[in-house]
Amino acid sequence: MIESGIYLIGLAFLVLALFPLFIYLFFQLVVLDLKSKALVDDLSDRGAFKLSYLSEQKKTADGVRRELKEHYGYRRFTWPVVLVVFFNLVGFSIVWDTVWHGFGPAEASSGVLYSAKFLAAAQLPMMAFLGVIIFNYGHLLRRLYVWDVTTHVFWNALYRSWLVVSVAVVLAASTAPTPEPNAVAGVLKWTQVHAFYFALGFIVNPVLQNLLESAQAHFNAKKKITPELPLSLVQGISFWHQYRLEEEGIDNVQNLATCNVIDLAVTTRYNLRTLLDWVDQAVLIHRMGEKAVTLRDKGFVSGAIDMAWASPENTQDDEAAKHIAKTVGSEPLYVANLMDSLFEDAQVRMLWDLWQSEEKSWDK
Repeated sequence: MIESGIYLIGLAFLVLALFPLFIYLFFQLVVLDLKSKALVDDLSDRGAFKLSYLSEQKKTADGVRRELKEHYGYRRFTWPVVLVVFFNLVGFSIVWDTVWHGFGPAEASSGVLYSAKFLAAAQLPMMAFLGVIIFNYGHLLRRLYVWDVTTHVFWNALYRSWLVVSVAVVLAASTAPTPEPNAVAGVLKWTQVHAFYFALGFIVNPVLQNLLESAQAHFNAKKKITPELPLSLVQGISFWHQYRLEEEGIDNVQNLATCNVIDLAVTTRYNLRTLLDWVDQAVLIHRMGEKAVTLRDKGFVSGAIDMAWASPENTQDDEAAKHIAKTVGSEPLYVANLMDSLFEDAQVRMLWDLWQSEEKSWDK
């Protein structure tokens, strides 16, 4: 009876090990078509496919669908998914063998797959493994829920799992806690030590990052770099938005201001209008620095489109430039030149055309 129960536990562990594969297959077979339809409809509603610069990039409705198929295709996902599943299979096999050794037949002097000595040494690292599995699977489910399963999710899961287990192995080898007298079959009881190792799956990344920064500061090893404008300056971008944008290589305002907004709509879960607003703000912040935030807080302009639309070149009037210059403490001539430059900027014009309906483009 006990043996059959342990075999059922093994089957459950097998399903859990394959869980990342099930997540990807569900996304590929069910969610991707919904995501593709939503994006194409969004672009069509904005008249994006009629714009000349999208035509030059061959961004048609069918082209976007093909791009989505390629971006989320089996070829790109095979290695990260297979490696994550393989790592999980190894980890869950050790956990299952520990269960067998502790609660299986009394005559079993070792596990089915591993020796008793190995299982005793692996107890604490496997607690860390279970912790990181819960963290990774929660993240996978969240990304599936918002239609945003990418290769980064699986590579990050693999990296985090490997990092957590490696740190746990080093810590376990360094501390080597003594088994309690009432331990069953060499398996330690649940103690505070186990809870600490379990928590490693949730805290190891920020802890190691803080240790690295402290070491760099202590040894004065941190290189001086040009200060970057953080994405937090853009209204509407939270910590989680920053984390997601960093997956696409966008980790500061300059990267966001110069990105291809259509490609970003393909590779992320955010709707087009949200991305347009973020990039619009980023362009102005990139040009003006934190003075752009002052203008936004004062209610003058929110982004580059507003500045360009009120430019002397467009309105034949420099009153707006004078008011803005007074607000930010700059020369009116410099502000006017900046506004005219934004009016002529191709990125700003594209943002305007996509922001408005197809009946009202920049040149109309």
